[in-house]
Amino acid sequence: MSDSNYINEISSLVHSLRLAEKDLNISHYNETEKKVFWTILVSISKSGKCNITDVIKNSFLSRSTVYKTITKFDEDNIVSIHQSGIDKREFNITLSAIDN
Repeated sequence: MSDSNYINEISSLVHSLRLAEKDLNISHYNETEKKVFWTILVSISKSGKCNITDVIKNSFLSRSTVYKTITKFDEDNIVSIHQSGIDKREFNITLSAIDN
């Protein structure tokens, strides 16, 4: 693939991502918050589940940043957090229904 084609493909992917952010009503969040959201989505897509530890490990962000962001998402009804029945120190995350 030529450099020009590669750049055009990346540009198209970024454009698609920005449209998806708008559709999911997350475009107003900052880039760190979006990274947390996409990390949650990928984790759920790959394994069918997600917890805060997964997000910290896969996003390379601090526990406090991840926790603050997930709490904000929970308040905004983007995600739901539930204490794990197995490990009371852990919280499971699910994506909430998002109105388009």
